Amino acid sequence: MKKISIYIVVFLIGILPMFSQSISELKQNYSGKLKWDEKSKTLSFLSTGVLFFKDKTGIGKDLANDHKNHFWVVPKEVKKIIIGKNVTVTAAFHTSSDILIVGVDRKTSVVFGTNLQQWTDANNPGKQDLKEWYYSQFDNSGGVMTIKNLTMLNPFSYFVRGFGPVVHVKSCDFIDNRGGNQNHSDGFCGGNGSTVDDCYFEAGDDVFKAYFNYSVSNCTINMVENAVPIQLGWGNYSNGAVCNFKNIKIIGNSGRGSSDNAVISGRTGKYEVTINIDGLEVNNPNAVMVSLWENTMTLNGTITNAKINVAQYSKRRTAGKNNLKICNSTEHEASFDCKQ
Repeated sequence: MKKISIYIVVFLIGILPMFSQSISELKQNYSGKLKWDEKSKTLSFLSTGVLFFKDKTGIGKDLANDHKNHFWVVPKEVKKIIIGKNVTVTAAFHTSSDILIVGVDRKTSVVFGTNLQQWTDANNPGKQDLKEWYYSQFDNSGGVMTIKNLTMLNPFSYFVRGFGPVVHVKSCDFIDNRGGNQNHSDGFCGGNGSTVDDCYFEAGDDVFKAYFNYSVSNCTINMVENAVPIQLGWGNYSNGAVCNFKNIKIIGNSGRGSSDNAVISGRTGKYEVTINIDGLEVNNPNAVMVSLWENTMTLNGTITNAKINVAQYSKRRTAGKNNLKICNSTEHEASFDCKQ
């Protein structure tokens, strides 16, 4: 009964209307300086500040508003958002139409969440049916979201989420430096056709959720505490997904201990997912390469042009069906070297 109730609540949340806040409301509730260009439909954050809608607190009163004081549901008239140089904006952005969000300077144009660990858990006591994705820092529910040239630091929950809708991310840094578990700082989920290029991930949760067909290139992943570079799924929804990666570097010496510090992890669900990687470097002396937990999982794909050094290939050789071929081999080794 609990699972059924969870699915019903998630469904209801999914169909809740998105009530956007206007430009004027944003100006009234942001502590820094803003500029709105009506002709180009561009909103610029000119100085550091905090967005706070005071009427968006109150567990149980309104699912669409609970603890979303810092969340701007962007009106469809806004086509571009600019984060200025040396500007830190404490806010989250939820969109439903085509939009470009861009920083002037990759390192100092910052979208910030919170330094509190386990923020979503702390703000949802006894409310287990509300999922962490509900508080994504960037969430796209319609149209195409494009994010470029900025840093996202310590998100309220997920960094970037498009569960079906397309998201393109280029030249960004995703950093959770709070430490600890259960920050729910998952890195990226995008719908079919989404892309990620030239990005750095130091996320304390699943970095790439392989739930749809998308492409990732030229990215570095730091396996900090609780990080999983590639997550195959926590349910059946990823079945049939194909994710293509190119030129990926994985560093660090940690990971998610409860999932064997796995580079590729399938935790729960019934699915068949394909992971193709052309150009992979992994150097984590405490990691395993693949961890499949249930017999209902199938991992397909190939990894070529690779140099891999991990503690061991897997701790769960009997669970799931692993068809992954690394360096043209199906052997379960702790190291591979076919780097071109």
